[in-house]
Amino acid sequence: MDGMGGVVAPVRYSVETRWLHWACAWLVLAQFGLGELMHRVPQALHGPVVSAHLSLGVLLAALFVMRVAWRVTGGRAIRFPARDVASGRAAGAVHVLLYLMLGAEIGLGYLARWSGGRPVTAFGAVIASPFPPMSQATHHLFGSVHGWLAWAIVILVALHVAAVLYHVRIVRDGVFGRMWGAG
Repeated sequence: MDGMGGVVAPVRYSVETRWLHWACAWLVLAQFGLGELMHRVPQALHGPVVSAHLSLGVLLAALFVMRVAWRVTGGRAIRFPARDVASGRAAGAVHVLLYLMLGAEIGLGYLARWSGGRPVTAFGAVIASPFPPMSQATHHLFGSVHGWLAWAIVILVALHVAAVLYHVRIVRDGVFGRMWGAG
């Protein structure tokens, strides 16, 4: 409330919303880097890189579930009005697409591992496959789609960052500060 009895407009998203956003963002980037790196390192480093990718993948999956639950329940999310209907719809569509793609990517990651008859091992804990080993073609399909979807996510994230930069440099409407700001 302001001094005159009116409601003061929020300046930024809640701490929880910002924390979930940035934790997921950094984990997505780390996962992409590790996923690309695992196929390019010497054999001696392949195991540790895969182990890090799997462990961070399980952490990302847990954060993703928390983030979806936070969004669905409303959390303390703040709805800032869009400058115009089209940009508001575009932003909403990009966010929904990112959620759908990230959820599919996480599921495909588990399926890519399990379809080869291997468990997902995260931070030393073993998550056994609920499925018997699948055909080589199915295993390859899951792995390939997982890899291509990772690239699609990174491209969409790059477009998201470009939109943020547009808002910071051209529109100057404080969008970045709402998600970055301290407090």
